[in-house]
Amino acid sequence: MNKKYKLKPGRHQFAPRSPAIHTNDNLADEDAEWYLQRYPHIASLFEANTVEETQPNITDEKSVKSQQQIGVIENNNEDLFTTNQTFGILNYDLDNAYPQRMLELVAGSPTAKDCWNKRAKFIGGNGFEEPDLGKRVVNTKGLTLAKLLKAVAADKALFTGFGIHVNYNANYKIASVNYVKFEDIRMGDTDDPTTAGKFALYSDWGRKTWKNIMRSKITFLDTYDPNLQTVKKQVLAAGGWDKYRGQLFYFNPEVDDYPLIEADSVWEDFETEAGIKIFNNREVTTGFLPSTMLFMRSRREEADNSRPDDSDLPYANVPSQLEKDLGSFQGAKSAQKIIVIEYEDENSKPEFKPYSIQNNDKLFETTEKSVEARIIKGFSVPKDLINPESSSGLTNGGEKKEAIREFNDNTAPDRLELSETFAEIFSNFYTDINPAGNWNILQVPATIADDVAGIKAGASINQLLLADIPAENKVATLIYAYGFKQAEAEAMCLVS
Repeated sequence: MNKKYKLKPGRHQFAPRSPAIHTNDNLADEDAEWYLQRYPHIASLFEANTVEETQPNITDEKSVKSQQQIGVIENNNEDLFTTNQTFGILNYDLDNAYPQRMLELVAGSPTAKDCWNKRAKFIGGNGFEEPDLGKRVVNTKGLTLAKLLKAVAADKALFTGFGIHVNYNANYKIASVNYVKFEDIRMGDTDDPTTAGKFALYSDWGRKTWKNIMRSKITFLDTYDPNLQTVKKQVLAAGGWDKYRGQLFYFNPEVDDYPLIEADSVWEDFETEAGIKIFNNREVTTGFLPSTMLFMRSRREEADNSRPDDSDLPYANVPSQLEKDLGSFQGAKSAQKIIVIEYEDENSKPEFKPYSIQNNDKLFETTEKSVEARIIKGFSVPKDLINPESSSGLTNGGEKKEAIREFNDNTAPDRLELSETFAEIFSNFYTDINPAGNWNILQVPATIADDVAGIKAGASINQLLLADIPAENKVATLIYAYGFKQAEAEAMCLVS
């Protein structure tokens, strides 16, 4: 049998810190494909031409779309969403795991996570304008309109799109509405008549739980179309109501393509911020131990290298007790703060010698600030909503109120799109869930900034205005200490 992937002679290590156990005899093509997707660097372990003919040229984890944006590769739609005939879908980037990668990166970056939460909050706004509308239940699982709004707002805030599953009753009216995670959705292969015009739902496209994607667990749903004749045809094609799985309302700002996340242009900064966080954690868990070299006489005989399976792992060693003790001494996170150097001279006395390394404190501080600023800009969130303490220091709430107004304006189109989506879907609901027909979403009130201001500075300002000092001094204090404008400060002092 001809193999698609041929390893070079010998045993090879694929995953970092794993044993070298892979050979050409025990590696199946299916496994090789999975490992190459996970660890692109192992391509050099395969014989020439075998990987190049079958693997896309992925130089790093950056998405194809991102590479096109910066001119790394030519902008060609055929490369953007390649057909995956195995699963009957269009891949979401070359590895079909773009949303999963972005979620991991955002989860590791505190600033990105905060920006995502802020966008979601403003897109979802202050709930529906119609009183008590958010409490209405839309399926048998107890999902309310308020929870559905919050869920789709979160997806739209990051992915700029969202998905809603609907199913019908025998009267061809929508009987249940369910939220679908955007990262679980893939477009059907337009060249495959069995999947064209459909969407594939699967909970593990990123292969975190299972090494292989199981076609039998992929659910295909028809595209949203409440037309009575369309639903009838779909039910007949499915084999009856008991086998009909419903439709998917797929909101996508792109035309026949997958969308990028809101801040795709700065995704590398998510990774950078996560790396800084890990560096700081490592320093703390090792007690800020200085890097040290230990020079000592060779003691290899202490290591117990006898293993029942050392024929399979010829290079595996069991550390000596000394090495174990040194490992424990370095902290829970192996920070490689101590390097052991052995030599044969018995007359030499073991000694510790610290070796200097570059002081990264200032470098990391500067990098952290610039990375944070770029992430905030990438999400288009006013900086006063993310880190008000690092802005001008105003305490009257003026800047935050202005930031809230600005962001409400910026996210108004998003709220309108959600309102129109809810109006469309629930116009076909089996019951009149919203008799008023008002699906408007309230914006976030700017008055919350006034509350913060009162807590921070209200008492102090009142004491200042009541103090027996010249009005000019009061005005100057209000301007320079509390951030009021000249006209505002003068008006306050005049009233007092």
